[in-house]
Order: sequence, then C-alpha cells, then structure tokens
Amino acid sequence: MVIAFMVSRLRRAVVLAGVVFASALLVAGCQRVPLLAPSGSTITLIASATALPVNGSTDLIAQVIEPSGTPPQSGTTVSFTTTLGSIQPSRAETDISGRAIVKFLAGTGSGTATITAISGGASVASASALKILVGTAAVGRVIVSANPTLVPALGGTTTITAVIIDVNGNPLSAAPVSFSTTAGTLADAFVNADQSGLAQTTLRTSTAATVTASVGAQGAPSSGGSTTPPTTPPAAGTTAGQASGTVTVGIASSPTLVITPPATPPTAGLPAAFAFVVTAAANNGSSVRDVTVNWGDGSQSDLGAITGSVTVAHVYRSAASYSIAASVTDSSGNVVNVSTFVTVLAPVLTLVITPPSPAPSVNLPATFTFAATAPAGDAVRNVNVNWGDGTAQDLGAISSTTVSHVFKTSGTYSITGTVLDVGGNTATVSTSVTVIPVPRPTIIITPSPVPGRVGAQTTLAIQVTLATGISVQDLSINFGDGQTADLGGATSASVPHVYTAAQTFTVTVTVLDTTGQTTVGTAAVSVSQ
Repeated sequence: MVIAFMVSRLRRAVVLAGVVFASALLVAGCQRVPLLAPSGSTITLIASATALPVNGSTDLIAQVIEPSGTPPQSGTTVSFTTTLGSIQPSRAETDISGRAIVKFLAGTGSGTATITAISGGASVASASALKILVGTAAVGRVIVSANPTLVPALGGTTTITAVIIDVNGNPLSAAPVSFSTTAGTLADAFVNADQSGLAQTTLRTSTAATVTASVGAQGAPSSGGSTTPPTTPPAAGTTAGQASGTVTVGIASSPTLVITPPATPPTAGLPAAFAFVVTAAANNGSSVRDVTVNWGDGSQSDLGAITGSVTVAHVYRSAASYSIAASVTDSSGNVVNVSTFVTVLAPVLTLVITPPSPAPSVNLPATFTFAATAPAGDAVRNVNVNWGDGTAQDLGAISSTTVSHVFKTSGTYSITGTVLDVGGNTATVSTSVTVIPVPRPTIIITPSPVPGRVGAQTTLAIQVTLATGISVQDLSINFGDGQTADLGGATSASVPHVYTAAQTFTVTVTVLDTTGQTTVGTAAVSVSQ
C-alpha cells in the first residue's frame, strides 16, 4: 500500500514537471518569433533627402499598410537593406501608425544607394525601391565664377569659385572638384567643396583663359558657367554623376596717357602748364583708379581718377632739363607709364641803373634812375640797392623810379642793384659813381662909383653863386673901416655905405652855405676926396 502510494505520487510529480516544461518551451517559442506584416500588406519607403554628400545621413520611414488599409499591429518588424552605405538599425518595429523609422548613413563612397524594406510577406517592389544619390552621384550642376573677370595685361590673379548644386537644388558639400584651365596656372587643381558647396582656387594668367570645374566624370558645360541638371538620377551602381561648368577670364585692355608740356620753354619760378590726356580702354577696359606724376625735381602729384584732358600747373624753382614721369592705374590693376621732357629757362630779369650827371657832390643829394623789367607772366617783387657806402635800400616792386642818396665823403662808389621776381629768381647789376667835394660858392663884390667920395654913398653890389642844391645859410659883410653888416641868407644884395676917409678899403664878404662850408670873398674899394 505504501509503495503503491509512493508510486502514484511520483507519477503525478513527473506529469506536473512535464506540463511546466512544455509551457516554458511554448512561451520561449513565442518570444523568438517576430511579429510580421500579414500577406498582402504594402511597404512604402520615404527619405528626408534623396541626395547626400559623402558621410551624410538622412531619416528613412517605412510605412506599412495591411490589406484592409489599416496599420499593422504596433511592433511589427521591418528589415531594411541598402546597396551603398548602411542603415542604423537594420531592423525596426512599427509604431501605432505603422511607421518604422531608421537612419541611412551614406558612408565615404559616391554612388546611388538602392534601399528596400521587407516584413513578412510584404516588401518594397523593385521598381519602387528608394534611391538616394551620394557624393558626386548627387551632383546636379556646377556654377563657376571669377573675381575679377578681367586681369591686367601684364598678368594677374583671379579667384575661381565653383558652386556645387545637387539634383534637388541644394548645395552639395564634400564633393571633389577638379579644376582645369586653357591658359595660366591654377593654385589648386583638386578641391573638396565646403559645407556651403563652394570650392575655390586661384588662377594666375596674362592671357585670356577658360577655367572648367568638373565633378565626377567631366560633362559638357553649358553657357554661363553652369550645367543643366540631369533629368533622371544616375542608374544604380554608378559611382559618380557628371557635371561641369566654365568661366572665361579676360585680359583687361590698358588705358592710355599722353603728357603735353608747355609749347614754349617755361621759366624757373613761374607756373608751367602741362596737359594730361587720360583715356580708358574702350574694349575690356575698366575705370581709371589713379594718375600720379613725378615732376623730376623731387616732387610728386596725385591727380586722382581723372579722365579726358586735364591741365596741371607746376613750378620749377631752377633752370634745368627735367624728366616728367606719369603712371595711370585702372581698376583691373593695369599700370601704364609714360614720360616726357621739359627744359626750364632762367628768367630774363633786367635792371638798369643810371647815375647822376654831372658828378654829385659830398653831402648833396645824388639822383639815380632805376628801371627793372621781368618777362611776360613774371613780375618784379623787389629791387634792393647797395650804395657802396655801407648803406642799402629796398625800392619795392618798381618798374622805373628815381632815388636820391647823399654820400658823406668824396670818392668813387660801386652801386649794386638786385632785382627779385615773384618766383624767387634774382639778377644783379652794378655801376659806379664818383662823388666830388662840394664846390665853393663864387662871391663877386662890385663897388659903385669908382672911386668913391669921402662922405658920399658908395654902393656895394654882392653876388653869390652856389652849386645846385646848395643855398646860403648866412651872408655877412665887413666894409674894411671897422663896420659890418649881416645880410642873412641872401645870394645877392646892394649894400650902401659911406666912407669918412680917403684911402683904399678891403671889403670882405663871408658866406656860410648849407653844406657847412664857409667861403670868403674880398674886393678893394678906393675912396678919394
């Protein structure tokens, strides 16, 4: 009985353990089998972007719809595949709306990624597979520009910019761009586009050049430096699209510059008028930026952005031959140098000094005539006179004038005159003058009657003759009999006098002239009974 009971209990334990084990196996089996879309369902793939640069990424959405037109049960598993790049994660479960969202990673290769999705019996049809263009395969067009578009005839540089646009009209970054040129040299022949889709290089050339920027296999460029985007994306399996663009860099024509010096040789110190004629190039020309002049005398002028004919005056300070060099620079960087010559003459300044005639006397005004002339366009600023006696005098801006000067001692003097014009030029001339001592006056005494009579009136006629410019300061007479008379400043006089004795008297006349000299004249007067 006991054995039978124990066996019965043992059998029940074995059965119970088997049931538990079978249940565990059933549960484990349900967890390993994913939930898939029922047969007849459709899957539609959608991408945020259909063109990507290398290493780019975009979100992928797989929309699952059951035959009834409703989303499948949430958690339905969708598997993704791609021919290029990778998908993270490669499996995803749908949300309540039947969407499974993953991310496509383009990777480092260029080409077309063909992406499909599958869930159970539902998959994306091959004709409906999602295609994403990666790297150069996504190129739609290349727009090329140059700044500046004209370079100087002697050679210059310009920046070449290629804008890479994908098939959707967006900038395509990281695309390798190949540059080539028909002339000149390029700083970089291969450049990767930046985040803005720009690739730049520098062209140096002295002749016209056409620069081509190509992405992928080189295609034929369209006019205007851009290409027409392809009507369909490149087929699956291609590694690169094709697009290129061109730009032409021209050679800027140079402006011309003509310098015309004055028709007649200019005079030192006076303005000399030069004509500058600047003409911008008619074809492929650019505006004039500046004109500079080196006058050849150590001075320069900046005439600015002049065009046409401009007259510029310059003053040369000394007589010599000068080389005038001018440069015109345009906005393209062209520099044109021209030169000419001019001979500057010394000014012909004249000064004539006419001394007095006859010879002047000491302490008397000596009158000189000064006549100064300057050439046309010039003018006398001053005439300075050195009298040769230690004194000098400025006569000012004279043309002709008379000037008096008093020499204090006799002798021969050298008079030097210097004429100065408005330009600072001078001319010097000299003459001489002999100054003589002051001539003494002549004194004539004439008595009447002759002889005179005692007790009768005798008239003494006095005549004093002086040199020009001298006058009598005082005149006195001594009658010879002890009597005198002062006649003042008279130069002639009739003086009556009565003698009281019969004899011959000596009459003395003393003259003090304005030069300070004292002159004495005498005469004998006979008186009888």
